[in-house]
Amino acid sequence: MSWRGTLPAACWNAHEASAIIPVEAESTSDGVFLATHSTIPITQRDQVDNARGGAVVDERSLLRAVQEQPADQPIIPILGKSGTGKSHLVRWLRAHLETKESTRLIFVPKHRMSLRGILELILEHASGERADELRAKVATAVDAAADEKTAQLKLRNALAVNIETRGNRTDGSPEEIELRAYLASPGGLPALFGDDVFRSRLLDQNGPIARLVREKLSGKGDEDKDDAFGFTADDLNLSVDDVNRAGQAAREVAGALTSERSFRELAARMINEQLGPSVSEVFGVGGDDLKQILTDVRVEMDKQGLELLVLIEDFSIFQGIQGGLIDAITLISTEAQRLCPMRVVMAVTTGYFINQMPETVYTRTYRVFDLDLPDGRGASFQPAGFAGRYLNAVRVGATELDAAHAGGDEVPNACEQCPVNAECHSSFGQVDGYGLFPFNTAALDRAIKSQSTDGGFVARNVLTRVLRPVLHRDQAEIDNGRFPSYGFANDFRSGASDRLANIEDQFKLRSPGDEELSERRVRLVRFWGSGAGAVNLAPTIHDAFEVTPINGLDDPKPPIVDPRPSTPTQPSPTPTPTPQPVAAGPALVKAVDGWLATGNILQGEINDLRNIVFQAVRQRLAFDDGYGGDSLWGNDKALAPGFEAKMVEFSQAKIAGAVLPMDRSNPEDMRALRALAWANHKNNWAEVPDGERLQRLTETAIDRWATRVGGTILPPERPNDDTELARLVEVLLNIARALGIADAFKSDTTSRIRALFAPIPARTDLESRAGLRSLHGFLVDGAGSGNSVTRVGRGQLQQRLLRHASYSQGSGKPLALDLHKVAKVVRSGAAGAPWPESTPDLVKSSVSTIEARLASIDSLHAEASNLVPDLSDLGGELADVAAELLVLVNERANAGALPGGINPADLQAAAKAVRPGDQRKVEATFAELSRWDQLTIEEKFQVLNGDWDEPARRVDTWLRMARQTVRLLEHSLGNGSPSDVQREYAEARDQLIADLTAMADSISTPATEDSSGPEELA
Repeated sequence: MSWRGTLPAACWNAHEASAIIPVEAESTSDGVFLATHSTIPITQRDQVDNARGGAVVDERSLLRAVQEQPADQPIIPILGKSGTGKSHLVRWLRAHLETKESTRLIFVPKHRMSLRGILELILEHASGERADELRAKVATAVDAAADEKTAQLKLRNALAVNIETRGNRTDGSPEEIELRAYLASPGGLPALFGDDVFRSRLLDQNGPIARLVREKLSGKGDEDKDDAFGFTADDLNLSVDDVNRAGQAAREVAGALTSERSFRELAARMINEQLGPSVSEVFGVGGDDLKQILTDVRVEMDKQGLELLVLIEDFSIFQGIQGGLIDAITLISTEAQRLCPMRVVMAVTTGYFINQMPETVYTRTYRVFDLDLPDGRGASFQPAGFAGRYLNAVRVGATELDAAHAGGDEVPNACEQCPVNAECHSSFGQVDGYGLFPFNTAALDRAIKSQSTDGGFVARNVLTRVLRPVLHRDQAEIDNGRFPSYGFANDFRSGASDRLANIEDQFKLRSPGDEELSERRVRLVRFWGSGAGAVNLAPTIHDAFEVTPINGLDDPKPPIVDPRPSTPTQPSPTPTPTPQPVAAGPALVKAVDGWLATGNILQGEINDLRNIVFQAVRQRLAFDDGYGGDSLWGNDKALAPGFEAKMVEFSQAKIAGAVLPMDRSNPEDMRALRALAWANHKNNWAEVPDGERLQRLTETAIDRWATRVGGTILPPERPNDDTELARLVEVLLNIARALGIADAFKSDTTSRIRALFAPIPARTDLESRAGLRSLHGFLVDGAGSGNSVTRVGRGQLQQRLLRHASYSQGSGKPLALDLHKVAKVVRSGAAGAPWPESTPDLVKSSVSTIEARLASIDSLHAEASNLVPDLSDLGGELADVAAELLVLVNERANAGALPGGINPADLQAAAKAVRPGDQRKVEATFAELSRWDQLTIEEKFQVLNGDWDEPARRVDTWLRMARQTVRLLEHSLGNGSPSDVQREYAEARDQLIADLTAMADSISTPATEDSSGPEELA
C-alpha cells in the first residue's frame, strides 16, 4: 500500500515524460502542445529602435497584431534569448490563426530544415515555367554540394578568396584600417585558411564551418542554439601540435591572433562579413535567387488575388541568403510590378535582430514582441502554473490528450480522479486544479533557480533540465521509497545551497542507524521546506516519499483547505512560502556551512579553522616548551588539521602522520568544527546558540582528535621506571632551590616541574655575597668547553632530561615536554636512585660534584649573617624609635647645643627609606640564621636566597646612623662646662641629661613602661 492506496506512489508513467516534454515545441502533437500551453507574458513595443519600456501583454495581443497588420508594415519580430519560448509562441500563433481563404501560409520550422527545404517550401506556391526552372536550379545547386566534406572545403576556400578581395575597408579608425589590410592580405587570414596544418582546426566538427554546412544541408539539430552560426574570437585562438610544418605566413598570423583577443575579434568579424556571399557560392543559391523566387511567387499570387503570410521559427536559418529574404519582404508593389501583400512573423534572437538586421527592416516593422520582460515585471508569470500543465499532461498521457483534442473536448485533469487529491493539493500545491506533485512551489522554484544562469526563467531549461529528468528518472525512485534521490539533490544543489546549510539543523533531521533515510530527509527539508531550518513538513509530504518525520520537531500547522473545487478560469496558485531570513552568523561559521553545501572553501578560511583546531588539540595534549613557557608547537605547520586533500604534514618522518584529515563526510567532525568557529567568535560557549550541548559535543571531538594526534607523536609509556630521569629531576630541583627559584619550594607538582626549567631570578646582592655568587655560577656554567668539558651545568642537565621526556624536531631541538611522564617522577619523590649503565660518566661525576657542593654551604651562613642586623635591643617599633630620636635631635639643634657630626636631614632620610615590613623581614631572617643547624637543606637554601637583602641594607643604614647620633649626644651632655648664664638652669640641665641618658638606654635596652617622653623634656 502506498500513500495513494492501491495505486503506485507516483501518479504518471515515466515514458510519457519524453513524449510530452520535448526539446522543441514543434515535435509534439497538437493535442499535447495545446494541453501544455501556458500564457506567456510578452513586452509589446511599437517603436523598433527603442529597447526599453513597452506594455506587458500576452499571446492574444500578438494574434490581434497579425490580424490587424497593415501591408506597408509587413514585419513582426518575436525577440528573446535562446530557449525563452519564441518557437512555442510561433507555433501557438499558427494553431490559433484564422486566415482568410485568400491567405497562403508558409511555415518555416527551425529544425531539420535545409537550405533546399526552405526554398522548396516557398516554391510550393509558385507555378509555371519560371517556377519549374527555379526548382531545377535549386536541386542542381544544392545537390552539387551535398557531401559535407566537399562543402566544408569549398566554404573554407570561398571565405579565403572573399576575405582577400572584399575584406578591406576605408571606414573606421586608422588602426582598424591597418589591421584589416594585414588580415585581408595574402599573408593574413587567406594564408591561414589555405594552410594544410591548420586545416583540422578550421574544419573541426564543432567549429563554425562544419556547423554551418550541416545546417544548410540538414537543418539545425535539437541541440543547436537559436543564434546564427558564425565565427567567434575563441574559434581563432588556434594552436596545433606540429606548428613547425605550417607555412611561415600561417604561423605568423596564428601567433598574432593567439596573443591578442581584440585582434581575434576583428578577424572573426571580417570572416562573418563574408559568410553570406561564400554560402551562396558554395551551394549555388544566394540571396538574389531567394529574392527572385519570392518576387515571382508574389507576382503570381497577386494575379490570383492572394496574399502571403510567412511564419519563421528561427530567422537565423536564412544565414547566407537573409539579404534576399529581407529584400523580398520589403519590396514595394508598383504599377510596373504588381506584388501580392506579404507579411512575415519571425522569431529571432534579440542580439541578431539588433546587430545584423539592416535599417530597412526597422522602418517596415509593425510591432515588436519581446519575451525579455522589463525589470520588475517578471512577477506576472507563474513558473508553477507553467509546470503544472506539463505535469498534468504527463499524468494524462499523449494518447488521451490527442483523443480529447480530436474530439474537441477540454483538457483532462488527472488529479480529479486521484484518491488523495485534497491532501496532495493542500500539501504540495496546485495551480488551476493541476497538482504540483512531486514538487511543491518551493522545490520547483529552487530547481528552476539552479538551472538559470542569471536568475531568469528559460522555458526550455525548465522543461528539459527540471521537469523531464525528475519525471523520467525519479518515477521509480518515488515508487520504491528512495526519493528525494541523490541525483535530484545533485542536479539542483545550487538552487538550495543556502537552505539548511547549518549542519546542526541537518543533524536534527537524522535518524541514528539509518543514513539513507537521514540523507533523504535532509534533502526533503532543504528543497521542499520553507527555509526556516530543521522542521517537519506537512504529513502528506512525508507519507508520499516514505520519509518519517522527526519526533520533537515543531510540526507545521495544517493548512486551511477550501472544500470547494477549483475553477480553471479562476487561477488559485498556492503561494510561495516566504523564505525565513537566515540568521547572520560569524564568517567562519558561514564558511563551514558553505563548505558543507557546495564543497568550496577559501584557503584563508581553511587556515583560520586549522588554527582554531590546532589550539584546541594542543591545549588538550598539555604540552609546554620544556622550560615552563608556552609550547614550541606554536606554528601551524606542526599540528595543523588537514581539509580533504589539503593536509599539512610534519617535517620529520617520526611524526609525519599526526594530521587530522577532516572532510565533509564526517558529520561529527563538521559539527564540532562549526561549533568551534562559533565559540571562537564569541570567546565563550554561553553566547553560542545551543552552546551547552555543542560544548559537550565539541569536547568529545577534541578528545578524539587529541587521542589521534597523541597516538602518533607521544612516545609510549616505558615498562620500567626511568632511573636516570628520576636522578635528573632530583638534582635539577635541588639546583633550582639553590638558585632561589620560588616554584622549587612549593609542594604542588606543576610548580616543581616549572622550576626545573624556570629562568634564574635576577639578584642585586651578589656583588656583596661572593659565596652565593660563586655557588650560582658553579651550578649554571659547568667547567671546561668543547671536548674538554669536565663538569656539566644546569643547561646541559636540562637537555639530558629532555632527551628522556620530550619530543624533538628533526634537528633534535626540544619541541615539547611529556608532562605526564615528568609529573609521575616528581610525585614519586624518589631520591638517590641508582644511575643506569647507559648514563655517561660525565653526567654521573658532574651530579656527584654538584651534590657535594650543595651539601657544604655552611660558609654561606656567616656571609649572610654579616648582612642581617640584630634588632633585639631596639626596644620597640623602629618607626617610633626613629621619630623620638629625631625630636630630640631637633630640640638640641633649636637650643644651639647639637654636637658636631649629627646631620638631622640624613638621619630623617635614612628613617624614611625604611619601608613597612622591613623590620619584620630582618627579624625573621635573623632568627632563621640563628638556628642554622636546625634547618633542613631545603630551608637553608630558602633562607640564603630569600628577598631580605634590600630590607636588611635599609635597616642597617639607619641603625648605624642612629647609634652614632646617640653616642654623640651622650658625650656632649655628659662632658659640658657650666657658665654663669647656665647656673640658673642647673636643675633643668641635670634633668635634661637624665632624660637623654634614659633615651640612650632605651635604644640599647628594652623600654620600660615609665620611660619619659620628649614632651617631659621640654
